[in-house]
Amino acid sequence: MIKRSRILLGAVAAGALATAGTVTAMGAEDSGTGKAEAKTKAASAGAGVSTKGGSAAVGTYNEFSRLDQRSAGQFGSGDSVAGQWSWRTEPSGEYTINWEQKEPENRERFRRSKDGEWLLLDGWGKKGHTYYEQRVTSEKIGDADCTNMKALPSEGDRQHYVRWNIPAEGYCLDAKGTIQEEKGGKTINFRHRQVWSPPAPCSNATFKDRSCITQHEIWWDDNNHPYEKTLDRKVQLAKGLGMAFRIDQSFPKQWSAEMTKQWDY
Repeated sequence: MIKRSRILLGAVAAGALATAGTVTAMGAEDSGTGKAEAKTKAASAGAGVSTKGGSAAVGTYNEFSRLDQRSAGQFGSGDSVAGQWSWRTEPSGEYTINWEQKEPENRERFRRSKDGEWLLLDGWGKKGHTYYEQRVTSEKIGDADCTNMKALPSEGDRQHYVRWNIPAEGYCLDAKGTIQEEKGGKTINFRHRQVWSPPAPCSNATFKDRSCITQHEIWWDDNNHPYEKTLDRKVQLAKGLGMAFRIDQSFPKQWSAEMTKQWDY
């Protein structure tokens, strides 16, 4: 049986600790992006979305995530530590991130697309032990309010997780597919909808006057329950610092955390 936390780890590992507890069934998929958010991003809507990068880049994902460095950080609230992350580049060239100190080889695995334009998600877990492959059956990309959606060509059925070169306008990604343990087992159906926003000023209690990109993501699956929405949250990544600069979760319950420490190893 695949644990709910493991499913959430594959999509959005930083908040798995916050999703424990009862999840209210939502049934059919909702619209994802609220009206208020759509209004704030109206300026980028209708500009047309290219699958090849579009407008001039205003940064690169590795500058904000620090995935190509041996970087690490902790996040929490006050003196309470909610979790820790660390990046590592594998001999294969994959970028892998761990969110569990007690299981250092339990890692999400990413790779650059052949054209270098995208970071693709392969899956998560322990390779050769218990590894969950995530594969898409359909993917679309559109404006920041999730309009003008167009199909994304597949690359090995791996999810287009984020653009490598950050465009000046926000964009929406909507992926549907399946998750299965590589050695067999039940198939989980999922949907992962993301809105990525360009760099903007950000601060938290520990780190002031930074620049962040923001990921607003919503996740649906049928893992041991009817197909339903299981997660809705926003995550900031800070340039030069990395992951989980701030997490604001609105579903299944209100929860927030922010980066408290960052280091290289």
